[in-house]
Amino acid sequence: MTESLQMIRAEIDVRDFQRWMGMRRLQDPDHAMHCLLVESFGKDLAPKPFRVMTPRGGRNGCLYGYARSDADALRAEAGICADPLQAAIIPADRIESKFMPTEWQSGRKLGFDVRVRPVVRLERDTSRIPSHIQRSFKEGGLRPGKECDAFLWKAIQHPKGEMQDSREEVYRDWLAKRLKKCGAAELCVDETTLVSFQRTRAIRRRHSRYSEGPDALMRGNLVITDGDAFANLLAQGVGRHRAYGYGMLLLRPAH
Repeated sequence: MTESLQMIRAEIDVRDFQRWMGMRRLQDPDHAMHCLLVESFGKDLAPKPFRVMTPRGGRNGCLYGYARSDADALRAEAGICADPLQAAIIPADRIESKFMPTEWQSGRKLGFDVRVRPVVRLERDTSRIPSHIQRSFKEGGLRPGKECDAFLWKAIQHPKGEMQDSREEVYRDWLAKRLKKCGAAELCVDETTLVSFQRTRAIRRRHSRYSEGPDALMRGNLVITDGDAFANLLAQGVGRHRAYGYGMLLLRPAH
């Protein structure tokens, strides 16, 4: 373990990963990758947040993540804990790491790329939900205390046909609020776009039910407002489901 944040990059064998999923009867690749990382490197060393990129139909993919452990520590732990198939999925000689900066300058503008699950958690006490919304709440199959797509939640608060905001606008607002809430950065709203969107089914524990929700890729610019808070944001990730492939801020030059 190191005190400084590390960026991890590792090549993964997609076919061996799919074979391992089948043997373990795991159907959600995000949940499966979470299990693989924890079993191979341990809960404390495993990269989190992380992001997996796999070319369509390709044999090899790439894992990126942030961790307090470097490549040597990950290789050593996998050498002890990973089984042969797990070691083949993430070969030890294909794990690399680099130190991330320890200081971030306030006012610095950076580009970013992030996969997020833009959801809001609904009130457990439905009596606190305005009466004119409760009907749509029930008809939409939403349950108290559960997650809801941020776009859907905003849409049901408007009479049918009167929702003006696009999905991209709602998700940008969702991301801007999360960056501002932790005091780390300000989103350049006009320079941020929704690159792709799909609804995916997710499972977070073995033998539990699937939940369906938004899976969005957003790209844009931000301005750092507090260096220490921004360092914490990188280490913790953005939004929910950060241990399952969401919320990792991949940085790039501002554009």
